[in-house]
Amino acid sequence: MNIFDIMAAPFAECMVLVAIHTYLGIHVLRRRVIFVDLALAQTAALGTTVGFLFGIMPDTTAALIFSMIFTFVGAAIFALTRIRGERVPQEAVIGLFYAIMAASAVLVVQKTHGAEHMDDILVGSILWVKWADVGIAAAAYAFIGVVHYIFRKQFLLISENPDEAYKRGMNVKAWDFLFYLTFGFVISFSVRVAGVLLVFVFLVAPAIMAFMITNRLKPQLLIGWTMGTIVTVLGLLISFVADLPSGPTVISFYGIVLVIGALAVYIYRAQQKLLVTRWIGIGSALTAAAAVGIFGVGSWLSNTSLAQSEHHHHAAHQHSAEIKSVASNVEVRLAGATDEMKQWFNGTVTPEVIARYAEQEDHDSRLEMIRGEVETDVKQGLALLVHFLDVERPSLFFRSEAADLLKQKSGRDFGYDPQVGRGKNRAALQAMRNELFKGDAPPVGASD
Repeated sequence: MNIFDIMAAPFAECMVLVAIHTYLGIHVLRRRVIFVDLALAQTAALGTTVGFLFGIMPDTTAALIFSMIFTFVGAAIFALTRIRGERVPQEAVIGLFYAIMAASAVLVVQKTHGAEHMDDILVGSILWVKWADVGIAAAAYAFIGVVHYIFRKQFLLISENPDEAYKRGMNVKAWDFLFYLTFGFVISFSVRVAGVLLVFVFLVAPAIMAFMITNRLKPQLLIGWTMGTIVTVLGLLISFVADLPSGPTVISFYGIVLVIGALAVYIYRAQQKLLVTRWIGIGSALTAAAAVGIFGVGSWLSNTSLAQSEHHHHAAHQHSAEIKSVASNVEVRLAGATDEMKQWFNGTVTPEVIARYAEQEDHDSRLEMIRGEVETDVKQGLALLVHFLDVERPSLFFRSEAADLLKQKSGRDFGYDPQVGRGKNRAALQAMRNELFKGDAPPVGASD
């Protein structure tokens, strides 16, 4: 399995997201309600979280329905709070609404004890997306695209010039509600895959770049789509190669590209380009110096008593003996881990190999050892490989490498899918163990 097999579906999903969110982002910037996407995304997340309170798992159709119900309520609120000649800016209402939704989600999480699901909602799980998910999202977004094309004049008018819309006798609140209804529909689909933060960046980052370059709609769309495609693909590649979380990596890369793009546009439009370039260089040097200075101050402060609280001093004094004891018993703990592995392998791997395997400090070194072992003794190597997938719970990159090695050496994949977590691969892992241990080992998860 190569990088294209692993990343093709996530790439496609990102392209679908960029296409619809860039268009909606241009509307958001023209309306000057920048945080409406973040507010609706958080509302969708709250719907998913409340559904979890009722036992509805976040990746189900029922969770999507719950999410949509919440976003539609949000759409109605945003439509009603847009008042002609408003004294309080609608952006303030949107910001307050976001804070309430975020706080409510935290409260619900406390009741459900589902903190890990909150992490998924914030950063998404786009690397685990399937082609079926891409097809469903593309169809849903295409439907919204058709709606916006049919009513493009009305939507653009209420976004750019609501006063003119009032003069023409349009029911602005009704059109606003329809706009936010379609907006919420898109957000509900997007958040469950990409997460709140990445969805927000898909919406505003390409649109900001487009607005910096031109005021015309069609060029804005082309610039936004092009920039979003290139940056997203490169961000996903970086996350894969560096084995970093995909969402935060793409978001950070967008930030870097926007800063570079803004500086490039500023230089291009400046009348005295050499002078501007010089000042940008000085500013960059000062920024680098400030970063080095902050790093130095942080390193210095961390070694002083100013960085330690009274509680820390008390805890350090109280546990100093325990720390020494832990350091002196490393070999004992390693022996205990080795004994546990011996029980798990149930005689299929020699004690010497188990000891070497236990000494490996990370997934990279353990997988490298397995590669060597499987060339020497296929049965022992495959047993180590199953332990690696079942107990070690490696990241997507290492799961993919291990799955390739399994298929290469055993001729079977046992139905194992490296793009999903251990829970969804339980049957495949059990099939591996039944084959290798001939039914003598405990079932998968028995040692959890």
